[in-house]
Amino acid sequence: MPFRLVQKSASPRIPSVASISSSMLLVIAAITLSVGGLTWLTLSDLRTESRVQYTTSISKNIELIASQTELALQDGDLTRIRRLLLDAQATGLYHRLSIRYANDQTLVSTDVGDAYRETLPESWGESAVPFQRVSRFDPAINQLVIQEPLQISKADNAVLIAESMPLAQQAMLWKFELAAMITSFSGVLLGLLAWLQFRQRPAPLVAIRNALGTYAQGQKSTPSLMVSSSLGPEAQAFNELLEERDTLSERIAMFDCEHSIGSISSDSFGLSSVCASLSQGMIVLDANMNIQFINGSAAAYLGADSSMSIGKSITDIDPEAILVPTAKRILNPDAPRRQVIEIELQESSAILKTTCSRITRDEDTLCLIFLEDMTQQRHADESLNAFIAQTTHELRTPLTNIRLYAEEAIDAGAGDEEFRSNAFNMINSESRRLERLVSDMLCVSELEAGSMQIRKDSVRPEAMFEELERDYAPQAESKEISLVFDLPPKFPTLEADRDRLGQAIHNLMGNALKYTPSGGTVTVKVEFDPSDAMTVRVSDTGIGISLEDQSRVFERFCRANDQRINSISGTGLGLSITQEIVKMHGGQISVESELDHGSTFIITIPSGRNTASKAA
Repeated sequence: MPFRLVQKSASPRIPSVASISSSMLLVIAAITLSVGGLTWLTLSDLRTESRVQYTTSISKNIELIASQTELALQDGDLTRIRRLLLDAQATGLYHRLSIRYANDQTLVSTDVGDAYRETLPESWGESAVPFQRVSRFDPAINQLVIQEPLQISKADNAVLIAESMPLAQQAMLWKFELAAMITSFSGVLLGLLAWLQFRQRPAPLVAIRNALGTYAQGQKSTPSLMVSSSLGPEAQAFNELLEERDTLSERIAMFDCEHSIGSISSDSFGLSSVCASLSQGMIVLDANMNIQFINGSAAAYLGADSSMSIGKSITDIDPEAILVPTAKRILNPDAPRRQVIEIELQESSAILKTTCSRITRDEDTLCLIFLEDMTQQRHADESLNAFIAQTTHELRTPLTNIRLYAEEAIDAGAGDEEFRSNAFNMINSESRRLERLVSDMLCVSELEAGSMQIRKDSVRPEAMFEELERDYAPQAESKEISLVFDLPPKFPTLEADRDRLGQAIHNLMGNALKYTPSGGTVTVKVEFDPSDAMTVRVSDTGIGISLEDQSRVFERFCRANDQRINSISGTGLGLSITQEIVKMHGGQISVESELDHGSTFIITIPSGRNTASKAA
C-alpha cells in the first residue's frame, strides 16, 4: 500500500476552549465597557453642549423681544405688544409668551386660555415675580423657561416670561445614552462572568479526584481516566502524566519484547500469540531486511497478508520504500538504536507513528518496528486548531464593526440623527451577535467540564415561537427568503428549560437562513402527538448536506466539506450544542437532506410533565 513520510515536529500545547473562552470574555468585556463608556461620555457632552447653545440662542432672542416690548409699554400700545409676542411664537421656538406684573397678574399672553388686560393698569404695584433675569431648564419636559425684566418707568416694572418648545433632540440623546449605558453594563456583566469562570479553580481537582477513584475501582485504561483539558493547567498536567504512563508502558513492553526476541525463540512461552494479539502493529526484520514476524495489525495497516509475508523482503509490502531507509539505518551498528517517524497512508489517509529499534541477539541483529495509529488524535488537533482560527475571526468581525460605527456616530455629531440612529442599531445588532457567539463558547466549556444543566419549568411554546418569528423575520426579509411558521391552533404546556430549548431551535433556524440562498424558503412546522410530545421540523431549500457529511454533522467543530460554505461564517458548534440540549430533555434529533435540495432537521421533545429535572 503506498504511503508517504510525514515529518514529525513538536506540537505546541493548544490552550483549552474554557481558557480561550475566559480570555475572550475578558477582552470582549473590556472593549464593550470602553465603547459603552466612551459613547455615553460623548453623548453626555453633546447633550450639554446642545442645551447650552439652545439656551444662548433663546436668551439673545428674548433680549431683543424685551427691548421692543419695553418701548411699546412706554408708548402704551398693547396691540403692538400682543402682535409682537404672537409673531415670536409663530417662529416655532416658543410654547407660550406672557407679561406679568403685580401679584402675578397677566398683562398680555399668547395663550388663549389666559385672561389678560385690554388697557394698561393705572397702578403697576409690586411684581410678585422677582425683578431680575432668571433662566431655568426643566429636564423632565426638556423645556427652557426665561424671565426677562421689563423697565416701564422708574417705579413701574413687569416681567416677560418665555416658555420654549420642548427640545426634542434632548430626548433622542437620552435614548442613545441609555443604549450606551446598557452596552457598558453588558461589559460589566461579561467581566463578572469571566471572573466567575476564573474562580472555578476547584473544578480540575474534583475531576482528578474522580479519576483517581475510577482507577481505585479497577478502571485503569487511559481513556477512562482522562479529564477535560478545558479545566485548566492542572487537568492538562494530569492528562500528560497519563500519556507519559502509556509511553513508559509501551517502552517497557518493547524492551521485554526485545529481550524475549533476543533470548528465546519466537515460539517459546506463546510469545508469537501474544505479539499477534497486540492492537499495535509489530514487524521484526533480520539483517537482510527479510520479515521474521508480522502481526495482524501491521499487516492490516500495510494491506498485506501476515501469513504470506513471513520470509519475504520488506520491500514487498513497502513498494514506496518508506520504511526501508529507516530500517537500514537502525540495522547499522553505528546509528542510533531507536528512531521515531510518522507516515501517512495515501489510500486510507491514516497516520501511523512508527518506532524502529535495533535488537542484538548473539551475533545477529534484528530490527523491531512498532506501528501505532494516530489518525484520531491528529484529526482532533486539526479540528481544535480550525475552531480557534474560526472563533478568532468570528470575534474580530463584530468588534471591528462596533468600533467603526461608534467612531462614525461620534464624528457625525448631532447633525445627522438618522445616521446616528442606524449606527446605534448596528452596534446593538453586532453586540447581540457577540452574545450568541460567547454563549456557544460557554456551552462548549460547560459540556467539556460536564457542568451543563437544564432547569425545567412550565413553558408556553407559542410565546417562544412568536419570539423566534420576531427575531428572524428581519434577517429573512433582508435575504429575500420566505419564512413560514406552520403552527397548531393550540399548544399544550411543556416541562422544559425555556432558554436551552430556545437556544436549540435558534441554532437550527440560524443555520437554515444562513445556508439558504435568496429566493428560497425556510419552514418551521410544529406538531404534538397524543402524549403532548412536541416535534419541530426546520426545513429549508438551501444547499443541502451530502450523505458523507450527514454522518458527522453533529460532531463538535464539524463543518461540511463543501466549497460553497467557505465564505459563510460559523464555528461548527451549533448542531453539537443543539444535540446535547435535546438529549438532556430526553428527546431526539435527526436530519433528512439531499445535496442541492435542502435539509430538514427534526427534534422531538417529550412533554416532561412527569419527569424530574436532571443535569447532564
